[in-house]
Amino acid sequence: MSHRPASAPITSLEAPITSLEAPITSLEAPITSLEAPITSLEDCVQWALEGAKAPSGRVIGTEYERIAIGPDGRPLPYDGDVSIRALLEALCRAYDWRPKLEGDRVIAALKGGASITLEPAGQFELSGAPLASVAAMVAERDAHLAELEAVARPLGISFCYVGINPIDTPQTAPKMPKERYKTMRAWMPNVGTLGLDMMHLTCTVQVNIDFRDEADAMTMLRLGYAATPVLIALFANSPWSRGRDAQMASFRAHVWTDVDTTRCDPGDWVYDRGTRLLDYARWAAGVPMYFAEHRGPDGVTLEHLPDGFSFADFIERGVNGREPTRADWETHVGTLFPDVRIKKHIEIRGADCVPPRLLPALPALAAGVFYDDQARDGAVALLADGLEGIDRRKLRAAACADGLDAAVGDVKVRDLAIELVGLAREGLTRRVNKGLDDASSVTYVEALDGLARGQARPLWQIAAEKLAAKPSLMSLSEP
Repeated sequence: MSHRPASAPITSLEAPITSLEAPITSLEAPITSLEAPITSLEDCVQWALEGAKAPSGRVIGTEYERIAIGPDGRPLPYDGDVSIRALLEALCRAYDWRPKLEGDRVIAALKGGASITLEPAGQFELSGAPLASVAAMVAERDAHLAELEAVARPLGISFCYVGINPIDTPQTAPKMPKERYKTMRAWMPNVGTLGLDMMHLTCTVQVNIDFRDEADAMTMLRLGYAATPVLIALFANSPWSRGRDAQMASFRAHVWTDVDTTRCDPGDWVYDRGTRLLDYARWAAGVPMYFAEHRGPDGVTLEHLPDGFSFADFIERGVNGREPTRADWETHVGTLFPDVRIKKHIEIRGADCVPPRLLPALPALAAGVFYDDQARDGAVALLADGLEGIDRRKLRAAACADGLDAAVGDVKVRDLAIELVGLAREGLTRRVNKGLDDASSVTYVEALDGLARGQARPLWQIAAEKLAAKPSLMSLSEP
């Protein structure tokens, strides 16, 4: 792919890994501020608005998942000498990550505002720290991958950066021992046909961005949804379904259409100019809860609820005599899976995971479009106002199937991608000129421009050819 690197090559750290027998203990801080009660939807809105930031204080967060592969070419199990657990413990011992425990099992690691977590099949996720620039995210990526290489290489572990596991089914993929995943596994088959695929096979990259106030949040929500078909097409990297050719550029993005419609699709009101945060809170509160968390002297346990019991029911009736708190709302919002999600920031969630060299491309595009008023106004005119009347679901489905070659009527996704990437480049360049980012960050948007214009081959085509030549996850592993 024609792409000029924007940072120094990723190399392994030379520091030896020592003290592998040191005990792992939990260092979690007690929950305090989240104990405030939720008594109305207005409380839910206020919780989100507390994340509002002035433009000078806005940051960027990036999250990405990948498949960890053992020497046998299979995704890692949780336990064993070469396993997810061994990998997490090695990182904690060698590089001062703090372990998070569930019982006696390490399920995450925390350091400096970042966290490493595991998804249901062991997809290895970095939730990056909130950072001021794309250049800072690139430095975070390089440091993380160097640490990971240093602990993974002695174990024979490598990583596969694609949007979906190309060889497994939900049944053959590993299972991680987190209690909430047991509840979700039982739930999913009752509400859709692809929920277990979502849990056990998919990998994504997402970007988290800040809003100034409610109006700003609603504009970002509307634009995020309008841009989702373009993001799906640009980052498409999952042409398989359960070990077979899916005849799609992004089967991962398609999966979400049949996971749980109530939980994944808020409705067409997200495109309305008059949408309020209260509308989002009302939708979120109406979604059935997976569980309620009970915090007792022995830690957190999950309380199972009656079928269809929503957060709105929790507010109205409580659970076993307990009223909901902000912690309950935060947990519930995290179990909703729309393409754009509102917490105390905005999450843009439409992209497949991509190789490490392109991981900064989504935050670069987001910073250029969402954090530059001129570029954002142009993107709203192009994708939201300019496509009024288009069937948004058809456009999204076309992007899943055909990537950048998708079209609905006269609307061509490639043309939209070229214009959106151009706006992002202009916006990011203005940020660089103001000293808000490094010029190297623009190269990641230039890489997307090469994809949009057909000067670089689509990621999904490259991945499909690699796997066809060598049917193993190892053929898709990245150094």
